[in-house]
Amino acid sequence: MDKLKTGIKNLDGILSGGIPVYSLNIVSGSPGSGKTILVQNIIFNSARNGLKSLYLTTISESQFKMVRHLQEFEFFSDEFLGDKFIYGDLGTVLRKQGTEKILEYLTEMIKRHEPNIFVIDSFKAIRDIFPDEKTFKAFVFDLAAALSIWEITVFLIGEYEEIELTRLSEFAIADGIFHLYGQEEKRFQKRYLRILKMRGTNFENGEHLFQISPAGIEVYPRIKPKGKELQYGVRQGRKGFGITGLDEMMDGGLTEGTITLLSGGTGTGKTSLALKYLLDGAEKGENGLFLSFEEPTSQLMDNARYLGWELDKYLADGRLDIKFISPIELDVDVHAFEILNMVRGNKVGRLVIDSISSFESSVSDMQKYKDYLWAIAHQLKMRNITSIFTVLNEDLFSPASVTKDQISLIADNIIMLRYVEEKSSIKKILGILKARGTNHDRDIREYEITPNGINVLGKLDKANMLR
Repeated sequence: MDKLKTGIKNLDGILSGGIPVYSLNIVSGSPGSGKTILVQNIIFNSARNGLKSLYLTTISESQFKMVRHLQEFEFFSDEFLGDKFIYGDLGTVLRKQGTEKILEYLTEMIKRHEPNIFVIDSFKAIRDIFPDEKTFKAFVFDLAAALSIWEITVFLIGEYEEIELTRLSEFAIADGIFHLYGQEEKRFQKRYLRILKMRGTNFENGEHLFQISPAGIEVYPRIKPKGKELQYGVRQGRKGFGITGLDEMMDGGLTEGTITLLSGGTGTGKTSLALKYLLDGAEKGENGLFLSFEEPTSQLMDNARYLGWELDKYLADGRLDIKFISPIELDVDVHAFEILNMVRGNKVGRLVIDSISSFESSVSDMQKYKDYLWAIAHQLKMRNITSIFTVLNEDLFSPASVTKDQISLIADNIIMLRYVEEKSSIKKILGILKARGTNHDRDIREYEITPNGINVLGKLDKANMLR
């Protein structure tokens, strides 16, 4: 089946290649949800592929006002107006000649311009003019029959609420239904798109975040696991920290393609351990990516220099990359998708997210937070990327707590960092709580962070220090 390429970032992927040609599609949503911009973006992208569009406005918005608003977008180009992009005023016909002349006018316009794409904006405005549902329903079926004669792809735009999508007659004739809506989530005003129906092609269901930027519409597909359970392949390769004592405790390092939670209180050294893990990989020729949601790059570089680590040459040759993302601007729906893009584009073998606790602060729905982590973990494991997620444990002296949200379920390995008291001094200790497929050390060991690096010391021999 031939498809109409929308040309919108990630939308064609969600639609398995695009919208089936000659289909009739309804784009619904409340005022301001982005319906008109979505369709206009598709039309201008299609014009660049040589397709002609006929766009009829009704009484809801004049074509002059519409063009004035569209001029702000990068996809807009006035060179297509009058040639590949034909505007028509259906509103005047409705006001002066009444609803009985609509089909005649539409047929005349289609015959005259022979478009590939045909749009009515707003179709809901036409519905509101008809005296009763019975008359409008008859018009809808006559319209569907008339449009089916022409080889055109149709978009009907309307200000419909979601509850109307299952009971109004126009949705019975639709091959495809796009529903756009927005909602407040913490400090973000978010927009979502759902494809409720699309005959003749597979599509990704569920809600997909989209943004309206100067470039136009950008869609961020819902990230989800590809199966009901994580498929864990047993691998033999190891990726160490380059810290002798810790690598020995892990029987040589982290198993390739696994997820590790590095849990600890503030100041225990989670970031330093994770950075050393990437540095060890860079020294062996592996590409590593450090995503920091807490410390800017300059601060991480200063910390590394204090520990005697020179990151500059690896940052220069691309083996190491550090990205700082402000937690104030963090939108987990967008960044989860972009993280996977960066990993794929840079051929990353080692990844650190510091910390996933920052994800939590940007998500109002805890179940959604867990779903995202589950999906990201699954995607990283599918790509055989050995990843470390650092987690802030607010209970500095807790002997057993890793996280408060049971996200440890996503981890193959768990390394715990914490403080203990001894003779009026505070020491740091670490232990391996879990290491799937590894005969790991069960001891709890003291460690130190000095200007010469990180050293794992002897076994903790005073059990009462953990109380």
